[in-house]
Amino acid sequence: MAKKMHEGELVVQEWKNSGTTWTNNKQFDEDGYYVIKNLWDPKELYHSVPSERGQYTWWGKKLDQFNYEETEGQVEGSLSRYNHPQYRQIHSGIRLKLEEVIGRKLYNTYYYDRYYFPGQELSRHADRDACEISVTLHIGTTLEEEWPIWIKTPDVYTNKDKGELLTSGENRSVSLQAGDGMIYKGCERPHWRDRMPGTLETSLAKINNQSLEQFYYHQIFFHYVLQDGERAHCAWDMAR
Repeated sequence: MAKKMHEGELVVQEWKNSGTTWTNNKQFDEDGYYVIKNLWDPKELYHSVPSERGQYTWWGKKLDQFNYEETEGQVEGSLSRYNHPQYRQIHSGIRLKLEEVIGRKLYNTYYYDRYYFPGQELSRHADRDACEISVTLHIGTTLEEEWPIWIKTPDVYTNKDKGELLTSGENRSVSLQAGDGMIYKGCERPHWRDRMPGTLETSLAKINNQSLEQFYYHQIFFHYVLQDGERAHCAWDMAR
């Protein structure tokens, strides 16, 4: 999970890391992200919304091998689940598909899924080194409208040393259907989600007499590093 970042920290990290994760996919390298339709069957990813909020962290392969914290550190009031056993094999299955897209080999690092609820947002940030190549995959939602993830494309400089800025990157919104994934350069590209539609003041009539707790957006992040890249050591660090 990325910590909340001040704008100055984010600018420095983006400048420092941009261009450090090259691949053999020209479009991916130019934009810093790439949408893959029907990346995985959402039926295999589905899990009903738990009643708890906070953070689960699995340290073993069995469903009862986890730690629980009442507070979710990045998106207050949401529920995140690190390394849930349901997705262990899928983590590797997704890796093989991403390797075909980018033309380079990857190591698994970690993954987690999150349930968002009305009024919540994901602050603008870039990720730690263990998220060199990442994918956010839409599992399911009860929202009627789209709720995109935003990502900033790379700045363009006069040379590889990033001496003079020619053009600034663009802020782009990406809407995913269930089963779609957006692969992106987690350490390089700032990304975020605006406030999820609906607030505690939303009228029950407007939401068809349903409780706000029934409205959610479920997605999962799978994270990797390049086998021959400068962050390959993160795979072994995470395994310890």
